[in-house]
Amino acid sequence: MSNNIEAPAAAADTASGHEVALKGQVADEGYDIFEEGIAQSVPQDIADAVRRKIDRHLLVLMCLLYGLNYVDKVAMGWAVLFNFRKDLGLVGDEYSWASSMFYFHLGLRNFAGLMVVRFLLGVAESVVTPGILLYTSIWYTRKEQVLRTMLWAAMQGAFSIVCSLLSFGLGHITNTALRPWMYIFLVLGILSILVGILWIIFMPETPNKAKFLTHEEQVIAVQRVAQNMTGIKGYEWKYYQMWHAVIDVKTWLVLAFVLFTQLPNGGLTSFGSLVISGFGFDAFRTLLIGLPSSVVSAGSMIVWGTISIKYGNLRTWGMIIPLLPAIAGIAAVYATMDTGANKYGRVVAYWLINSYAVTWPFVLTIVGQNVAGHTKRAFTNTMLLMVFAAGNIAGPFFFRSQDAPKYVLAIAVILVCFCAALLTAIILRLYMAWQNRRRDSKYGNADGVEEKVDGMRLGMHDKTDLENLDFRYVL
Repeated sequence: MSNNIEAPAAAADTASGHEVALKGQVADEGYDIFEEGIAQSVPQDIADAVRRKIDRHLLVLMCLLYGLNYVDKVAMGWAVLFNFRKDLGLVGDEYSWASSMFYFHLGLRNFAGLMVVRFLLGVAESVVTPGILLYTSIWYTRKEQVLRTMLWAAMQGAFSIVCSLLSFGLGHITNTALRPWMYIFLVLGILSILVGILWIIFMPETPNKAKFLTHEEQVIAVQRVAQNMTGIKGYEWKYYQMWHAVIDVKTWLVLAFVLFTQLPNGGLTSFGSLVISGFGFDAFRTLLIGLPSSVVSAGSMIVWGTISIKYGNLRTWGMIIPLLPAIAGIAAVYATMDTGANKYGRVVAYWLINSYAVTWPFVLTIVGQNVAGHTKRAFTNTMLLMVFAAGNIAGPFFFRSQDAPKYVLAIAVILVCFCAALLTAIILRLYMAWQNRRRDSKYGNADGVEEKVDGMRLGMHDKTDLENLDFRYVL
């Protein structure tokens, strides 16, 4: 599978190798502002002030929306501790089907009602992750995107902590007509509606349309993200870019990594509480003991995001290193089955498993920063989320009811998947590093001012990373 198709004749002037023939081609939204500011030199303190203003207006809502998006779909993991399955009459693999149904895209009294509601939830929330990822890529520079992605992705763990404590409190409500697990869904539903309304009112579409920025600040905001060479927003669907996605080796490496990490994720998000309960704890103690797993998840993301500010090219390392404690943890849980090992020691091993969660936002940044061309990026994201959904659909079914409470098969599958994901991430890093060296050798270094401006113009005219000779992959 080769992707040596950079700079087709229609896109590049072969006489210079860098002067791109863009006459007659449709530019991205905001290109007029980009050209307006191309000759300006913006002091760093002013650019930083614009970035902070963008953070204040966007980041809080992005974090709230993503956090609620996550806990909405995993709330069954807490509800199951409070007679959720018994009240709905779930038997056999029906709980697994309900967990998976979210990814398939009215009062609850039975399995059929639960399936309908979970399906509708999946349809409504299917756009959240790609939408927030797109917002991040059109508002922030490559260097800034890692920390921002980590911050909103860390809301998975942060909101899980809050909702675990909330579920602990709501679980003690027993003297009303509603069951304790019903209150969990009711509270989360109300919060989600409120945040959705705030998003519609306050979130601007693109930097050049942001009413909270002055015209001068809009120019600076567009100039900042033009450096990414991935453009801002285009309206034309280009079918050849779909082919670019298909023949790109890194597309398939990313998809393989997502599959190997989301198969375990699908089971752990729905059955994690039951695994801990199987160590010998009651419902309320299980909720509290599960909290450190969320701390590991959120803490790892924030630490990695902070480190990325100082050091570059950590994205693939962020896919590799967090898998090591996860592999150690799941291996320890598997190895101590039927050994009489201390249950608290097994809990510590289980806590380590959740370090794998930090790999997901790093995968998103790899796609957001290394895939140029609006159609190519949209198509790649579509394939990525399809594989994400497939992994999460299949994952719960390895937790077979006849294997409870130890779930030997599921634990073994998770261990194998994590090892495969580790190998895939290593290959991905080596491949992108090789591509950068090959481009430098063939086309010259792309660090010059002229080359950067050429690359930015290409990005603002919706060229893929395979077409843009000045594009280099961040590792």
